[in-house]
Amino acid sequence: MTAEPVPTYQLKIVLRDTSPPVWRRVTLPADTSLGCLHAIVQTCFGWGDSHLHSFTEPASGRQFVDFDGPLDRDPFRDADEESVTVAEVLPYEGGRLEYTYDFGDDWRHRITLEKILPASTPERRVRCTGGRRAMPYVEDIGGAWALRAVLDAVADRGAPAPEPWTDLVETLREDGFDPARFDRDALDRELAGLDPRPPTAAPAPGLAEAASSGLRCSCGEVHDDEDLEADLVPVRPVTLAPRAELAAAARQVPLIVSALRLAHWCQGGRAVTSRDVLKPALGRQAVQELGLWARDDELSALRPAERDERLARLRSSGDLPCLDDPWGLAVYADLVEISAGTARPGAGLPASAGDDGVLEVWCRALGDELDDLNDLGALGLPPMLLAALSMEDEDGDGLAAVVLRALYEAPDGEWLDTALLVGALRKGLPKQEARLVELFLLQILDQAALVLAEYQAAEVEPGPETSRQRDHILLDILGVEGSTSNSDDAPLPGARLRLTPLGRHGLREYLLAEGLHAPLIGELADADAPTLLDALLDYDQDAAHSEITGWISHRGQGPAAVQLIDACAGLEADAALRRLAAAPVLAELVEPRALAVLRKAAASQVPGCAETAAIALAGRGEIPEGHGPELRLWGLVDHLWGPLGVADEALAMFLEQEEDSVLPLLEQAADDLWRCDHPGTGAVLEAAGRHLRARDKALTKRLRRSATKVGSPR
Repeated sequence: MTAEPVPTYQLKIVLRDTSPPVWRRVTLPADTSLGCLHAIVQTCFGWGDSHLHSFTEPASGRQFVDFDGPLDRDPFRDADEESVTVAEVLPYEGGRLEYTYDFGDDWRHRITLEKILPASTPERRVRCTGGRRAMPYVEDIGGAWALRAVLDAVADRGAPAPEPWTDLVETLREDGFDPARFDRDALDRELAGLDPRPPTAAPAPGLAEAASSGLRCSCGEVHDDEDLEADLVPVRPVTLAPRAELAAAARQVPLIVSALRLAHWCQGGRAVTSRDVLKPALGRQAVQELGLWARDDELSALRPAERDERLARLRSSGDLPCLDDPWGLAVYADLVEISAGTARPGAGLPASAGDDGVLEVWCRALGDELDDLNDLGALGLPPMLLAALSMEDEDGDGLAAVVLRALYEAPDGEWLDTALLVGALRKGLPKQEARLVELFLLQILDQAALVLAEYQAAEVEPGPETSRQRDHILLDILGVEGSTSNSDDAPLPGARLRLTPLGRHGLREYLLAEGLHAPLIGELADADAPTLLDALLDYDQDAAHSEITGWISHRGQGPAAVQLIDACAGLEADAALRRLAAAPVLAELVEPRALAVLRKAAASQVPGCAETAAIALAGRGEIPEGHGPELRLWGLVDHLWGPLGVADEALAMFLEQEEDSVLPLLEQAADDLWRCDHPGTGAVLEAAGRHLRARDKALTKRLRRSATKVGSPR
């Protein structure tokens, strides 16, 4: 029997921390297992599969590993790579996955889903469709920095081969290894021998247990307790400028302008060195002819004759940032294509000056820069701060996302209040840990300000000079005698940032690629009811009301009522969450057609639908036939059942946030809730009693007493 064709995924796999970048582009069936993707990455970069490896989702931190290997596993965060498809972890274009090989050398690869191609044939085949730079066999040499040293030594044939890579360097020299030569056809033949198989293992037991114990969120992810608070904080949708306006702004960014000019300048071919940079004479020519020197403060300050003299001494095109930075971007973004020692315009170069593809180039470049905010080594942290972070076992991966999300959600035209943000993140932490978080966050803000300003993504107002205060705080954390931190322990001020319209678009694209929620005002108007209700759980009250009114007006009240009630079917916790979100939407339905739908649904016996419709009518003073006082109990349990299904801690947060509305209802109904015919009654009473114990011991006893009666004859 012939297999049904599945969509084809086009992936770009980049070996991180390499410059010029080493990358491969492959296509494969969307249902390929991650275990097979591991074999594909190994083949693409010439690895020997002699060390441990893992895949990591950047947003959730969840890892996918070889369950047959010796790697220790966390049952709540790890899954068997043989049980998951590529499509499951990369569901949309722009999504990213991290692959790490050899936890000693730490070879990190970024895997990006560039395109989802339509299914065209049932043939299952992995293909290489592009790439840059060759990879020697470099197992156990020490990582990316050692690779750079080896390749530099290979290129400098007149110098002795350095230790400890003497044998490797001499071998590569003898073999005539050319790092700029990438043989796509040879790699394609190797990949043809791989079987892009679907998953062969059952879902990981740890994930199944997590789901059954209530840790699976309605978003489909499994969160640990550290994720919950960030995930459940309401988010603020924003508006974006028209795409044409954004593309026009991207075309004004100096770095992008320079990269595009360089790509067009390569028309007809320009010679490059073995390191894929322009030969020195051509580099000097490009800087002069394209006016790239204007981006260099030192060169700009020189008179023309002095500038010419300075450029004449240029030994490598990589020695001038005003040339090397845009050139690196042009190569990485496929604006320039290098083959056989010659650079020409690449496939990624927009067809015309007005092409909005420039916006995509800008977004990818900004995203790559923002990725470094999660890399301690790339942040330029003082050695003592790196040591302190290590001592505290704090890698800070989540802080960059917190900063960027806060900046994204700041209202149009308003500055991000960094002092308020620092204060909120320090709240409740011990003094030493609070100060450590503060220092790291300020470093992220400083670096983010540089990146966003360069890409004209934000206006930046530098904060007051605080380096001396930061040093005192750091010494205090490290316990250095004689250190004095600022006496009032108040958060230090940092740079002020305010997004430009272009920056808001770029930041949204980055957050979405990292798997974080970045909603737009009005984006739910065309959504189906389940999508609307799932999204509203994360919206603040004002944003939710705006989306609700737009969604209803887009389809009319009668159809809206039908779709909403259908989305509320079922008694599981996920359905209860939707019913919780549906309540304010149903409250907006007042037209006769909508009320008729509610009455019909209330009279049905469809679990979830009937009760939801009846509760909505009861809110208008209309008690439907067949529903009595027990409806109030059912609605209260159901409202608590939804958060409890996410996690026990989520229910605690819900009780705290809704204290004024929920606690009085629990007070009134505590002795009767055991009579409620809802599958979650017992679990809700037990959990609510546990979380309210410190606040109201009397109410806790009543809830627990009621819990012991669940299932008794009424």
